[in-house]
Amino acid sequence: MRIFKYNQLLMYDMKNNNMKNREKELLFQLVRNSKLSDREIAKKLKTSQSTITRTRHKLENKFIKSYTIVPNLSRLGIKLIAFTFGKCSAPTDEWMKTIEDFIDGQPCVVFVGVGEGMGKTGNIVSFHRDFAEYTEFMRKSRLVCRDFGMTLESFIVPTDKLIRTLNMAKAVEALLKKE
Repeated sequence: MRIFKYNQLLMYDMKNNNMKNREKELLFQLVRNSKLSDREIAKKLKTSQSTITRTRHKLENKFIKSYTIVPNLSRLGIKLIAFTFGKCSAPTDEWMKTIEDFIDGQPCVVFVGVGEGMGKTGNIVSFHRDFAEYTEFMRKSRLVCRDFGMTLESFIVPTDKLIRTLNMAKAVEALLKKE
């Protein structure tokens, strides 16, 4: 639930806080390549390094949750990405706490969100080294969800069949241009 609310808040902030063009340009540069130094970015954007540093700190306090890389999953031994969709007819605080505690103990989980679509109310994205690991994760997940009458279904993608990997740059650029 926190992730879903965070994404809504991020989109609200970007639209309603009058993000300046310089902030948008810097955010886009950081999403494309967060390894760039402030000096390199300043040169690209034709401004001073101190302006970039000051603007970066402002963005880090308001819009940037963390810096990360996008690894080559198959080379790291991750063979499957599982998109697991669940339905809970009446989520309660107890249900939410149980799910959060379970997810906190699952290092393979990279995303959890509560929402709506396809007759489902939530989504989990997880990475797995093999089918046996995925099967064990699903067994544990079903045990946790069973007490709350929650059903789970998955869509599995082999990492050697990816058409496009996670790339925030294009999405962020499109969103920033719409404002």
